[in-house]
Amino acid sequence: MENEKTVFAPHSLTLEGRTRARLTGVAAVSCFNDQEIVLDTAQGELALLGENLHIEQLNLDDGRLEVTGSISGLEYSDRTAGRERRGLFWRRKKG
Repeated sequence: MENEKTVFAPHSLTLEGRTRARLTGVAAVSCFNDQEIVLDTAQGELALLGENLHIEQLNLDDGRLEVTGSISGLEYSDRTAGRERRGLFWRRKKG
């Protein structure tokens, strides 16, 4: 049996006035709520942080995602597809 390897499209992120983010190279959305959207990209796991976040468009075949809301932060980690994922109700510790 051959090992399956996740293939990522090139990743880019365009932020428009902290109210709209357009991304390419999105392989999967791990979890989302109105304060955080966690997704897998070629650059690792990316968390979009904010308030009233809403996924306007998602096309995983093309690797495109568009998010609106009040975006307050972006956080990359080295986690990639296939590694441990957070649950839907996971909350980041404040402090």
